[in-house]
Amino acid sequence: MAGWLFLLIALVGTAIVVNAAKPRRGPISLVPSWLLAFLTLDLAPFHIVLALAIACGFALAGALGALPGKLALLLTLGSSAVLFVLWLPSLRAASVADDIAAELGLDEVEPVPRRLLLRPIPRVREGVSVVRNVPFSRRAGRVLRMDIYRGPDRDLKRPGLVFVHGGAWCLGDKREQGLPLCNHLATLGWVCANANYRLSPGATYPDHVVDASNAVSWLREHADEYGLDPDFIAIAGNSAGGHIAAMTALGSDSVQAIVTFYGVYDLTNRLGVHGRAFRERLIEPHVLKAFFDTEPERFHAASPMDHVERASIPWLILQGDRDSLTPAPEAREFVRRLREHSQHTVGYAEFPGAEHAFDIYYSLRTVAAVELAARFLVTAYRDATNSSSNDARRHS
Repeated sequence: MAGWLFLLIALVGTAIVVNAAKPRRGPISLVPSWLLAFLTLDLAPFHIVLALAIACGFALAGALGALPGKLALLLTLGSSAVLFVLWLPSLRAASVADDIAAELGLDEVEPVPRRLLLRPIPRVREGVSVVRNVPFSRRAGRVLRMDIYRGPDRDLKRPGLVFVHGGAWCLGDKREQGLPLCNHLATLGWVCANANYRLSPGATYPDHVVDASNAVSWLREHADEYGLDPDFIAIAGNSAGGHIAAMTALGSDSVQAIVTFYGVYDLTNRLGVHGRAFRERLIEPHVLKAFFDTEPERFHAASPMDHVERASIPWLILQGDRDSLTPAPEAREFVRRLREHSQHTVGYAEFPGAEHAFDIYYSLRTVAAVELAARFLVTAYRDATNSSSNDARRHS
């Protein structure tokens, strides 16, 4: 009996590894397949240790004395080896980040403590305080709230960041995403606001961007209360939040730098990198509430890809090359267009082997991405401060 149970567990584990190696992209299987891969790839060391521990337990129980147990052991060892190979590219994340930092001439900053890799679920870092559920906007019968992260008071005025979570414009919450970045920037002396926004299908684009813009405005209006430098507020977001952050930055001069993690840069799917379900089952009925074949102008108006000529601030794009929800070719094309039009720094880091949402929990890729984003933002703030000081001297 033990051998058969071991074989069943080994088959499930093997299926999980196979899915991580090649996620399904069907209209129904896409999201569940991605979610399983997301929970597997960067947590591979934990999965491997667990699988080997289970194998040892069954071996002690005598499960290897029969054929099912022996097959289960072979499957466990084989799938663990494959998972280890899939995890290996994460070892290159730090060198990718270092190369981009050197290319852009970014300042050094305090690194993320490596001990956090042993406790991957993000928690509030030591020395960081969080003010929860601060109301910043009242819209359509909803009170929108943000969590504000602050670290030690290092200066009279500190730069700020608004983080916009992902979730296909329909899901997600400030308590779940952006935590490694907000925590790390807070330890560096920043004020970080992790903000919620109205979700679709109740909200229709551009409601999401309006809410993100209101979060930026509210934080600037309360700069004195939080020791914030009102002249420098950056914005960041991941996935759909990256789209919202991008449209916020491209629609006004309210933010001074931007970082987007695996963002959505095109709602028209002009490159064909998304399946039909992306537009027909998500964007049309829930986000824009319009049909592309009758109102294509609305899809182009909502696509950052169509507004790169408005780019007027430093921009860092972070992307995984194995992303199954927001594929890398779209990010690459967006970066190409940005660099053609922007007069400011446009950085692009593509992490090998990284799936969608690789920055949600602590991993080697998360640490590399967060440190790169922090160096980029710190450098952008330093450049903006120096520019302001030079302008003041010229006019004095």
